Amino acid sequence: MRVISLRIRAALYAVALALLSVPTPAQAAPAVSESVLTLTVTDDGSSTPLGGTELLCQPAGGSHPQAAAACAALEAAGGDPERLAGRTGIFCNQLFQPVTARAAGLWRGVPVHWQRSFSNLCGLHTRTDPLFRV
Repeated sequence: MRVISLRIRAALYAVALALLSVPTPAQAAPAVSESVLTLTVTDDGSSTPLGGTELLCQPAGGSHPQAAAACAALEAAGGDPERLAGRTGIFCNQLFQPVTARAAGLWRGVPVHWQRSFSNLCGLHTRTDPLFRV
């Protein structure tokens, strides 16, 4: 009887060693930090919201009408709305209807709190296109 129990123990040890030596799947690479921004535009004269949307990046999505282009523009600007290339060769009228654009959320896990006023919507779109096409 003692011989059988030694054989059983030996078999259990062999199974345990086999299980310990089985390669485990490689750890998944850490996911790219989350990028989600809430974008709003407000009429400064009346404090009326003119638009707002949510932009998701990596992959592009959310309710933004041009999410892929907006994510690409932000990527080129290092996630800083102040560094957006915008559009060149656009001439805006001199109509003074100030608006304020705001971006709040995360870019690759880093908090973003950006706000800037423009003399009118044309100035906003020229400077920040396509991010604030909300």
